[in-house]
Amino acid sequence: MIAPPDVIAIFNGMQTVPPVTTALHRASVFVALRGVLAVAVAAVILTRPAMGRDLLMTTLGAYLFIDGLLALGISLRAERGAAGRGRYILEGVVSLVVGALAFAHPTAVAGAVLTLIAARSVIAGLVEIFSAISLRRKGGGEKHWPIGLGGLVSLGFGAFLFARPASGALIVLLLAGFYILVFGLTMIAAAFRLHRAQARLRAAT
Repeated sequence: MIAPPDVIAIFNGMQTVPPVTTALHRASVFVALRGVLAVAVAAVILTRPAMGRDLLMTTLGAYLFIDGLLALGISLRAERGAAGRGRYILEGVVSLVVGALAFAHPTAVAGAVLTLIAARSVIAGLVEIFSAISLRRKGGGEKHWPIGLGGLVSLGFGAFLFARPASGALIVLLLAGFYILVFGLTMIAAAFRLHRAQARLRAAT
């Protein structure tokens, strides 16, 4: 079946539209799960302002580990060679390692764990920003700014932890809670947009 001219233009002269254009198009369920997980964790953190740093590290560790599994799920759901697949493999592996360390050693290496969490947040932010750019180029009839916004928030959180690693537990807790909450909401919004975009791309084939 020959694709419409506008679809051909989007994909640089290709004669048919592939069912998948980026790692995220087929992974809207995993994106939504990342969002729901983040909102749930943020609710726990923000409703417990007396939470100490050790418990915060344990909570963040568990969150990052599960989020890493979901990021790997995005890469596994994608077709081989899909744009962005390698980035989500990187994000998933880093989140798994950092999450495991934060969960297993919240006290002994709190400063080091915070630095690792900062590095993971920066990496995750860059992955989401580049994914938003890739989605914009691939089309699908949707604007994917929520993914880019989530990336910017992640970058900001990581930059703060790098700049202020010795901040008080309450400040880190509140910032972590708000960061995870905003990130989760952007992922949920992104999942709906990805689902609609994938439906349009399939209809165009």
